[in-house]
Amino acid sequence: MGEIVIVRHGQASYGTDDYDRLSPLGHQQADWLGEWLARHETGFDRIISGTLRRHRETAAGIGAHLDHGPIDKDPRLNEMQFFAMERQFRQRHGIDEDEASADPEGHFTRVMQAWKSQEIGDAPESFSDFRSRVLDALNDHARPDRRLLIVSSGGPVGIVLSQVLGLDMGAMTELILSTYNASITRLHLRRGGLRLTQFNAVPHLEHPDRRHALTWL
Repeated sequence: MGEIVIVRHGQASYGTDDYDRLSPLGHQQADWLGEWLARHETGFDRIISGTLRRHRETAAGIGAHLDHGPIDKDPRLNEMQFFAMERQFRQRHGIDEDEASADPEGHFTRVMQAWKSQEIGDAPESFSDFRSRVLDALNDHARPDRRLLIVSSGGPVGIVLSQVLGLDMGAMTELILSTYNASITRLHLRRGGLRLTQFNAVPHLEHPDRRHALTWL
């Protein structure tokens, strides 16, 4: 039976001039997760990450504790270009940054719905194309006799779970908003299909001294 363990990247540098790098806490989250996996997992046949810096840094932090070959990279596992779409959405609807930040989760949900409905004319990528590339990557890498560790982002995690569980856009968006940094989502490949066995697990952070490391942004 094949298994895929998908890890969302560690905390990135939200609010800085370069979001796409891990914060000091993000590096620590990846290190703790690597330690936990080395103690509790039987090993992985392959480690694959997206090509974004936060993916590569997370994979490197985890991989420092594991016995593995080269970490493969697949750009199809990259996150949606949300910030570009969000700017287009605000400009089209006359929403300033203060208004958007007053209800960040609601604003995220509205942008996602507009994206799926093709109401963001200059979106760098359509929702359909994003969904297709993520699922294509998963299908290409999954094997019934292989254990994979994939490092990606909340958006691809949401896409995979929406496919496996048959979720609508609203439910998928809620999952994305709920996904912890450096969390584990686990799927088994059985009878030609994927089955969810674990979502948003953070066993490496389940200690009173690490409660501060439970982050979403």
